[in-house]
Amino acid sequence: MRIAAVLALGVLGIVLAASAQALTISNADDDAHTVIIKTGGESTELVVEPQKAVEAACASGCTVELENGEIYEMHGGEEAAIEGGILFVDAVPGEDNDDTAALPPKE
Repeated sequence: MRIAAVLALGVLGIVLAASAQALTISNADDDAHTVIIKTGGESTELVVEPQKAVEAACASGCTVELENGEIYEMHGGEEAAIEGGILFVDAVPGEDNDDTAALPPKE
C-alpha cells in the first residue's frame, strides 16, 4: 500500500511539473484562431475557440505561429491572449506581475 501511495505522489508531481511549463493561449476575439506550436522537431496545430483557452506543451521553449504568419518565441509557462489577431503575453513565470510594487509608498 505504501508503494502505491509513493507512486501516486510521484505521478502527481510529474503532472504538476509538466503543467507548470505549459503555454496557455486564450482567445479574446469573436472568431476562432488557428495557431501552430513548434517545439523541437514537432509541430502541433491548435484551434483556439472564441472566449476559450488552450494549453500547449512548451517545457524547453517553443514558437507560436499565428494565421497571419507572425511568429513568437516562448520559453514555457507563459499566459498569452489573442486580441485583434495579435498575441499578447499576459504573464511570464517567475516575473513579478504586481504593478503596484513600482509605485512610491503613500504618505
